[in-house]
Amino acid sequence: MSMSVSVAALAWSLALFGQGGPGGHALRVVPPEMDVSATIRTIHSEGLPVELLVIDVCRSGQALFPPPEGSPFVARSGFESGAQLREWIDEAHKAGLRVYAGMDLLRWVDPLSSDPNLLEARPGLVEMDVGAMCNPRAAAGGGFASPWSGEVRDALRGLLTKLATDYPDLDGLYVAWSLSLDTYMGFSDAARAASILAVGVDPVDFASWGPVDSEPAPVTAWIEWRLSSFREILGEIREAFRTASGGKPMLARAICGVGTWKPRYRAASCQDWMEWRFHSVVDDLVLEIDLLRGVNTPINEFRAGYRLYESIKPLGQPYLLVPGELQGKRVSLPEAAERMDKWPLPQLPLFVDPSQADQLESALALLGALRDNER
Repeated sequence: MSMSVSVAALAWSLALFGQGGPGGHALRVVPPEMDVSATIRTIHSEGLPVELLVIDVCRSGQALFPPPEGSPFVARSGFESGAQLREWIDEAHKAGLRVYAGMDLLRWVDPLSSDPNLLEARPGLVEMDVGAMCNPRAAAGGGFASPWSGEVRDALRGLLTKLATDYPDLDGLYVAWSLSLDTYMGFSDAARAASILAVGVDPVDFASWGPVDSEPAPVTAWIEWRLSSFREILGEIREAFRTASGGKPMLARAICGVGTWKPRYRAASCQDWMEWRFHSVVDDLVLEIDLLRGVNTPINEFRAGYRLYESIKPLGQPYLLVPGELQGKRVSLPEAAERMDKWPLPQLPLFVDPSQADQLESALALLGALRDNER
């Protein structure tokens, strides 16, 4: 495999803060655009320091295995039997890798994918912004299903139960569990009804917002309910997978700096990972640095958030994300690595996440340089 000088140099720098993490590094692959079998062979033959392979199993409502009957999800063309996923799991295990299934649980329209929009035919499942629209900037954030819709929750529990049942050799699950950071969602009929029932508040009554430092009591009650219900729903979904899989673990992606944000902003995406981790709703985290937020803000927020993580004294070991995509926007892996290299970061195993097929070569090159520097 060839590797550009720039990628090699950046990977060498990343090795300085990423090397030595317990359990090695993780790589996420997104079929069918990425050749999973070829990637496994490369990892094995080149001795790349990958211990965990995450295979994305469902995007745009299309799964790599047959979903339950009556589900809004469908089997992706060419994967109707589900046999290919089983073969990949077997190949990865033979190469000495653990295998997690991966899925963005709520973003059912990926703006970087050419897949059809599942939600167009199922408007009742869509989460809305205050203008009763499904993220008007869909090109940036994508389209989201509503976690407060009973049908969405049933569909997710059913899909993950079938995944765990049909693929007992999976080692775990990796999820993204977030609403949009581009626009404030939570105004669908399902979300409004759930809020009115739980706290007697219809969010459209105060959607114009006021000063950040003087939230009215109803707004505070709604924010607290929004965060807690989002966590509880994730717990229900995780428990469905855990029960069907015999207790297999779940990783979740989260912006580390969210822990430092004011409640109103933390409640936008609902990535209240401190509570997820404290209440053992997730087994560990893939910590994201919000590289889109200015020059010094990302590292300052990350360090403050990571102090919160350490204060929980968790038993596991988080990963540090090297992203190919952030909030629906494509990110160059080398550029992400270059920016991260300028900051003092903890020595954590890396979670290398190429979101597009043409980023896979850079991801493998990065891992190759890590291998060379860890020897």
